[in-house]
Amino acid sequence: MKENNKKRWLAFGLFILVIFLSIYSDINKGSNKENLNITKDAFDKITNTYQEEVISGTNRLRKIKVINVDGVIASDPSNDQIVNSLKNAADDDTVAGVILNINSPGGSVYASERIYKEIKKLQEIDKPVYAVMRELAASGGYYISAPCDKIFASNETWTGSIGVIIQSYSLEGLFNKYGIKEQNITTGKMKDAGSYGSDMDTEEKEYFQGLVDSAFGRFVKVVAKGRDLSEKDVRKLADGRVYDGSQAVKNGLVDKIGDLDDAIKDMDTSYKLNDPMVIQEVDYLNNFSKLFPGFMLKKDPAKSDLQIIKDMMEKDGIKPMYLYGGYCE
Repeated sequence: MKENNKKRWLAFGLFILVIFLSIYSDINKGSNKENLNITKDAFDKITNTYQEEVISGTNRLRKIKVINVDGVIASDPSNDQIVNSLKNAADDDTVAGVILNINSPGGSVYASERIYKEIKKLQEIDKPVYAVMRELAASGGYYISAPCDKIFASNETWTGSIGVIIQSYSLEGLFNKYGIKEQNITTGKMKDAGSYGSDMDTEEKEYFQGLVDSAFGRFVKVVAKGRDLSEKDVRKLADGRVYDGSQAVKNGLVDKIGDLDDAIKDMDTSYKLNDPMVIQEVDYLNNFSKLFPGFMLKKDPAKSDLQIIKDMMEKDGIKPMYLYGGYCE
């Protein structure tokens, strides 16, 4: 515990340094020193803010590693950290098992698949992987849970939402309002399908539906194999709806009602780990930034229609997502 406290104070010192550097850069704005502005993302590239913390247990030779999956699953540094943590668990002979502690509406198909592959690699070397669902473990959050050896959820957890969504926007009305016309030169009629400047026609919708159906088929196979269900039975459950924990147990999507402590006890008993040391990687800098949000976040001013158009056109393009449809980022 003393070691954990030392790490917290070290992270706090680094956090204070970031604050002062950020304030200094703000003071010097307008004098060609904008590049001095240091954000958390930039600082993370300089130093790794994730530190290992002991939760419980004494057996250093038989560890359980808890890996937190929080928020949208995206192709970003958080996803890299989760994947690297899983790889490290596979390489570390003292890690006997892994528990994914999940609170996520899902997200990127690609990013979810990266996590799924590392889970399977752990199981191939006989290291069990459990999933613990908190408030929400839907869509991609369920996709990464399905292959796990056991799944725990609260009665009040929302899970399921098995399906795929492509979120798309049409700015045709705004374009018409400001006299903006989209003029794409393409090599084929589907090259600019789904562009923001016009509503999708029937052929475009059918085209994207085909992509969604293909990804959905892979999702169904993952659930069927992981939960020992037939694909037919999975498809009956997979209309996109969420289930609470008790419903998910009844329909076979979850094994037990329980929390992280229950999962730790179960893994300890089932695999005879003899009071395993339970560890997790904590992002101390992020935890401190939550205590002082005013230093790290700036409120954006109200945006005009034209700024909204600009922002929308700069967003990532259309892509299939394992994302709970009721989630608003």
